[in-house]
Amino acid sequence: MEDHGNTSDNMIDKIYLLEYNKIRREQIFYSHVICLDLLKQGFMPKSEAPMGASFFTYGGNMAFRVVLIENEVTIKVKLNNLIVTKEGEDLWIPLDDISMIVMDNLSSMLSARLLCQLSEQGIGLMICNQKHLPTGYYSSYDNHSRASKVIGYQIEKSKEYYEQLWRNIVTVKIQNQSKAYFRLTNDLEGTRMIEEFSTGIMNGDKSNREAHAAKVYFNLLMGTSFSRGNEDILLNSGLDYGYAVLRGYIARVCVGYGLNTQIGIHHKNEYNRFNLVDDLMEPLRPLIDIVAYEVMKNEPYFTAEHRRQLVNVLNMKILYRNKKMFVCNMIENYVEQYASFIMERCENIVFPDIDEFVGEELDGL
Repeated sequence: MEDHGNTSDNMIDKIYLLEYNKIRREQIFYSHVICLDLLKQGFMPKSEAPMGASFFTYGGNMAFRVVLIENEVTIKVKLNNLIVTKEGEDLWIPLDDISMIVMDNLSSMLSARLLCQLSEQGIGLMICNQKHLPTGYYSSYDNHSRASKVIGYQIEKSKEYYEQLWRNIVTVKIQNQSKAYFRLTNDLEGTRMIEEFSTGIMNGDKSNREAHAAKVYFNLLMGTSFSRGNEDILLNSGLDYGYAVLRGYIARVCVGYGLNTQIGIHHKNEYNRFNLVDDLMEPLRPLIDIVAYEVMKNEPYFTAEHRRQLVNVLNMKILYRNKKMFVCNMIENYVEQYASFIMERCENIVFPDIDEFVGEELDGL
């Protein structure tokens, strides 16, 4: 005979968990970015998920959060929720809401079961080292129903096709760098010097205008002694961190649209799994440059607050294709256009314009 008493108890337990989960959801700080230590500081939750352009749908779920974990915690999954445990207290976050997790604590623990669930739901996981710089990225592998079809389009494109596309990307990147520089300095002469590199670019950028423009751009912005490879320069830590967050988010979206990230436009490194991501992110780098420069200028150290603000770039606003949206939504639109362009479903790609970058914006304004 069935033990009806135990069955009833189990049902009560399940109802309790569901109700508890509902309560916890209302207590969560609703934003694209969740800083777990901010939750402990009494931030008031918003009543609903952020509004904007259509959110990226992965497996039928709307994912809009980037979870930043900076404390020593234990992480597991239960009832399709991410459960973060710190000092005996559980925080429940619906997996359906999460697009990416940034793990910035070497002492935190997570389970293999969680990794499986993250990959099944298309949630990216970025791991940071002891210097708080992202060093690894975990994501699902070609988890798309028509991945082979999309890859077929990527493979069949000619060298000339990709070289022309790379010329367009480099042109927009340099133009965005000149706009970012003017935004930060109001130096019209320097802006024109950078912008000049965007004219007359050859297919495939055979004259390497991209590198020349970048050198002038960073030298004007930071001084002639500045070098992107110098780890002793504080701004480089911010740029590396911000670029890695941007790279990880684009990688996740590319996989969601069935794109093979190893098949690049210009980047062809056989050891790089994210050649395509490195190509697509080039016009977006000045977004990170602006935020990193503004929040780290004259700062002596690279702090946790700097890292939060750099992750929060995804939560900032930009005007894209005549619609104001979050940067993360813009990335999803942008990657979707690339996939459509490769599959010959649209005639061109609308690249993001730095002049349309709004930045942080209070709700209702």
